[in-house]
Amino acid sequence: MAARASFLCALLLASHCAFAARIELPLRVSMDTLREALADKLVYPEGRCTQLRLQAADGHLKLAAQCESVVGLRGNAEFILAPQVDAAGRLGVRVVDSRLVDAQARALAVMWDLAKRQVHPRIEQYRYDLAAPRRDLSALLRSATPPQHAAQMERALESLQVLDPRVEAAHVVVPVAFEAPDAWTAAPAPPAAAAPLTEAELAALEKALEPLDAFLVHSIRSIARERADPALRKRLFTLLLDTRYALVAVLAGDAPSADPVRSLFFDAWRELRAILEEAGLRHAVFVDAGDALLALERAAPGLGVHLSAEGLRQLARSLAPAGSGADPLAYEWDDDPELRRLFDVEEIPPPPPGTSSLGAFIRAAEGAARPLDRWVPSRDELPEYEKRIGELLKNAAVAELARTALEPAYRPVYMHLVPTTALIESCWRQYVVRGGKATYLRSQAGSVGIMQINQVVWRGFYDVQRLRWDTAYNVRAGTQILMRYVKDYAIPYAQKSGEPAHVPRAAYAVYNAGPRAAGRFDKPKPHPREARVDGKLRELYQGIASGRHADLRTCGVRPATGDPAG
Repeated sequence: MAARASFLCALLLASHCAFAARIELPLRVSMDTLREALADKLVYPEGRCTQLRLQAADGHLKLAAQCESVVGLRGNAEFILAPQVDAAGRLGVRVVDSRLVDAQARALAVMWDLAKRQVHPRIEQYRYDLAAPRRDLSALLRSATPPQHAAQMERALESLQVLDPRVEAAHVVVPVAFEAPDAWTAAPAPPAAAAPLTEAELAALEKALEPLDAFLVHSIRSIARERADPALRKRLFTLLLDTRYALVAVLAGDAPSADPVRSLFFDAWRELRAILEEAGLRHAVFVDAGDALLALERAAPGLGVHLSAEGLRQLARSLAPAGSGADPLAYEWDDDPELRRLFDVEEIPPPPPGTSSLGAFIRAAEGAARPLDRWVPSRDELPEYEKRIGELLKNAAVAELARTALEPAYRPVYMHLVPTTALIESCWRQYVVRGGKATYLRSQAGSVGIMQINQVVWRGFYDVQRLRWDTAYNVRAGTQILMRYVKDYAIPYAQKSGEPAHVPRAAYAVYNAGPRAAGRFDKPKPHPREARVDGKLRELYQGIASGRHADLRTCGVRPATGDPAG
């Protein structure tokens, strides 16, 4: 009963609000479920029908099969079926028409008139019980309703009914409807402008968003495991990045939402659903649950579908019910080897024995006396610091080019883009002084270190503690990320636009706001903040590309000649 299970799973996620116009939710029974059930009905004492094929046809179901009887009658049968719901609330089918032809497509009308008296009743015996989902629906909605709304919910449940089924391409849809207050179908008011979040409010919001991120990782990982298809995995990875960047924008206050979990879920679900459909991957329970939620959201935007952690957990388990039993919403900060393998993120090796970091190893080779880690340079120390960080950025970029195939035309672009990105992101600083102590640089949205790698976006792919405290590790991770963005998003965008000069701008747009932002600088009317960021990137990139040096006093560039301290 896959459709029943999926529908109930979706309902676990639907919460309360107010109730009154008619709301319909689709209970879908897949063609595969119907075909398998009908196959059982077509093996009987007088004969059998095999090799069943079931498809939609002009609002009906068309069932084709090879049939034979004990008296030697054989042929290809075709049935036209009409789905219907009986008085007991069960889904069945009525035979509208049927025929039998032989191997030469000649009608065997007389013999079939006798045989179909046995076959038709067996087909029409099929029943798919909808009573249990209706009872479970009522119980689930009651349990999800706060006490102050219990009376409204009871009145709404009294109107619950099953409507006439309809045939779609891959399913028979049985709408389940109930009456609800008009307020549910009204569009919600846009969120009012709010003051910046306090630290406590920000921490609470981060905690509230964790189940959604964990759900997404579990879902994307489960789907990626099924098929080693680079295109499929790239699309899944892009979805993960885009959703996490959107999540970070909420934390940064750049994307206000009255219910960010709800809005982020539905944005991600539409793409995840399309990926599954286009890849031909069937997860009926999982897909039907998410689609029922989406239908509820569209029909009743004023309801405010509530996505609880427990609801997301059950939805996640419906995707891989035979798993290890581990919590699919477990939220860990540790790096995840399987996640790296599935999406081709190479592990950055640990430092050589006897050194605390790769940066320490480089320092030892250079004979440098001052460690880079936890160094917040004074004004007088900037010349040495600039030189050391500049070499680290250059060496890391060269190492990444050696590891990754990049077309020769784009190699200089990448080499210039690495120091430019570090300059615009952090002014080449891994650390700041806070409370009299050196600590890692961190933005409000959780980006850390010299390359400002966001801990939420890259959770599971990199070691968070090393991103924070190991300058060289942060740089290596940043160069990996930037290379992926250049190859997977910036170059394709530039090729599509026909403008090679778009590569650095597109790459940094993705670095700043995720894959869907690749062409934001190229819009007729870009957002003022985005235009400022793009303008600053172009200024710094052109300066670095023309041979100028980073100037950490101004966080800009200066001529290559003259006093290195400016």
